[in-house]
Amino acid sequence: MSSDRTFSAAETDSMVRGIGGLNSPQANDQKAGIDTMMQVKTPENISFQYEISGPFYRFVAYLADLIFAFGGYFAVVALFYFLLVFSFIFIGNAVGNIPPFFELLAGLAFGLVMVGFFLVYWFYGAYMETRFNGQTLGKRLCGIRVISVDGHAIDGVQATLRNFFRFLDIMPIVPLQMLLGLESQVLFAIPTFLIGLVVMSLNRKFQRVGDLVAGTVVIFEEKKYRPDLIEFEDERVPKLAELIPADFVASRGLTQVVAEFAEQRTNLVPQRSADIAKHVAVPLMDRFGIAANTDPDLFMCSLYHRLFVTQEGDEPQVGSEKQLVELSLPAPVENRIEQ
Repeated sequence: MSSDRTFSAAETDSMVRGIGGLNSPQANDQKAGIDTMMQVKTPENISFQYEISGPFYRFVAYLADLIFAFGGYFAVVALFYFLLVFSFIFIGNAVGNIPPFFELLAGLAFGLVMVGFFLVYWFYGAYMETRFNGQTLGKRLCGIRVISVDGHAIDGVQATLRNFFRFLDIMPIVPLQMLLGLESQVLFAIPTFLIGLVVMSLNRKFQRVGDLVAGTVVIFEEKKYRPDLIEFEDERVPKLAELIPADFVASRGLTQVVAEFAEQRTNLVPQRSADIAKHVAVPLMDRFGIAANTDPDLFMCSLYHRLFVTQEGDEPQVGSEKQLVELSLPAPVENRIEQ
């Protein structure tokens, strides 16, 4: 059965993402009811969904980061002090007494340790999230990542802002002596994170104060897997793939869209497959200088072939430009791919 109906952007997004919006209208309603899902729409009119991380995983990641950051830092400090004390003892035994400037050096070393402690606490998270695409060691362990609210990777300014504003999220700080009923003169305090928890509970994206200021959100990392490559019986697919520029590098989002389209297209009749494919295919064909009457479905299959099948170093066949007339014809139904 075929249809000439023009599909809305929402229906197109649903099918490309494999949600099944065309065949099951209730799917979108059910998905919309899940508060932990965030939808981001790209300029190509394709929607991506991310699962938002809640407070529990983020707190575990925070504790893990404290262990990794300060455990490693104090290990380095301990080694430094061991070498410093060993030097004092060695020189003291050699000259009979410890030179006065060594005492000054010991005080300077303590000051440097405190400065290092400050730098690790305030800049560890900012550096790691900037350097490793929104992940610290703790976040990687828990399978979560920080991204911008528009779906892009965070930059250094965002990473720094969200980490600097943590001092508000951990408030109020309660003296440990007050909780235990002690009268010790040494003041110890523990953060309660009440402000952060209250702010996170008041918005659907679980953003703390630092996230709101920086425009970021914490999501669960997508599972990385490499699906079985799809083989196309249509011999025109590799020929059209040769016309895609060799220096073209697809974005992560486009690569995911192409892969999921190739997996889902066998569930569609040719007309619907072409209607969905044209939202991505038409702008790219215009960019690559490929004839406008080229079948969008065929182009998407060729783009899949170019991104996943073609090996680096393959040389395009001579005269491939002459195949444009053949490639512009729609693929016959019997040439649909088999999974």
